[in-house]
Amino acid sequence: MIGRWLSTTFTALADPHYRVLWLGTTLSFLAFAMSSVAQAVVAFDITGHNGDVGTVAFGMGLASLLSAPFGGVVADRVSKRRLLLFGQSLIALDFIAVGLTIVTGQITIGILFASTFVMGTVFSFIAPARQAWIGEILDAPRLANGIALQQVAMTSTRIFGPFLAGALIALPLTGSGGTYLFMGGLIALVVATLAQLPPTHGRPRGTGPSAFADFREGVRHVAERRTLTLLALSFAGVVMAGFSYQVVLPGLLENDLGHDSSDIAWLLGVAGFAGLFTTVGVAGLAGSRYAFRLMLAGGITLGGSLVLLSLAGGFEAALAVMLLLGAGSSCYQMLNNALVMQASDPAYYGRVMSLTMLAWGANGLVGYPIGRLADAAGERETLLVMGLCVLGVMAATLAAHAVIRRTQRPALAVSLASSGK
Repeated sequence: MIGRWLSTTFTALADPHYRVLWLGTTLSFLAFAMSSVAQAVVAFDITGHNGDVGTVAFGMGLASLLSAPFGGVVADRVSKRRLLLFGQSLIALDFIAVGLTIVTGQITIGILFASTFVMGTVFSFIAPARQAWIGEILDAPRLANGIALQQVAMTSTRIFGPFLAGALIALPLTGSGGTYLFMGGLIALVVATLAQLPPTHGRPRGTGPSAFADFREGVRHVAERRTLTLLALSFAGVVMAGFSYQVVLPGLLENDLGHDSSDIAWLLGVAGFAGLFTTVGVAGLAGSRYAFRLMLAGGITLGGSLVLLSLAGGFEAALAVMLLLGAGSSCYQMLNNALVMQASDPAYYGRVMSLTMLAWGANGLVGYPIGRLADAAGERETLLVMGLCVLGVMAATLAAHAVIRRTQRPALAVSLASSGK
């Protein structure tokens, strides 16, 4: 029983090239998870204002929103290995440069904003390339599992990354400057692992349509496949409505639950552990006929958890709710990504993923109005609105999926009749 579960859950890791790519991806995710804590601490230490923390985070969201549509176009045109090596090298230099400015006392909010803007821009190119590269390495039966295991890596680093960053920042020997240098070293290891993979080939220069024509083709590809359109729109709605809950948690802790805002680490840690166990548990089902229903269940769990969090009477109750929230959000994200890849043509993997990544760029921008809403109406009321919006998106997703299935059945019957079957 356990042997069968292991064989289905980790089947993609049997491919040696995928194992190397997965290891590099995990180290990269760890550095990014650490950076979210490090940049917030450094920004607050510079000015003492929470608004500057938001300004630094805004840089990555803005860059992602501006560059994400073109990241996938480039990923589908050039060597994915070369693009990842170049992009990861830029991020390593970015982290090292920030670390040196901190150590020498030259760090400013402007430098941090520029750093996150560079990160957001580069990530918009390397994330679709990495996803599309998985599609080239793995055959169709193992593709969904490969995408799921990538989500497992992301979820696990969301647990350990913030704690590792906090520990290094607290150590006098390292501090925030040493933490950034450590993150740069991690990305350098990523470059070393990617260099072990065989070369990949892009489209020959001077052939094929222009970059803008490629982008239009990517949009048309998504629009022509109704299931793919539904998955992309559902993902955008859930991410924008429900994934900015972290903005509200510090205020909820201090104003409603009687705890210090630093206890957010416990809430996020609990959510991260639940997400890790959930993604590992359902990774083997990412390519099954149950995947869509499990994705719906994850989204509904996320929305319901936000509603329950708005009603939590104490810190212990909030911790219990975060278990459900972490499980639901991770399950939804993993299965949506896997289903998107399965619904796409391999030639469009990069462009499709870049279009779905627009949701993350938008998420970086909606954090500010959500924070303002919490200031005006209250943290509990804001969480309630967010939860109801997520549940509304899931209801619309289920209804649209039912319509698509009803319209596909007559078309299939006509196709079979015309072929004489």
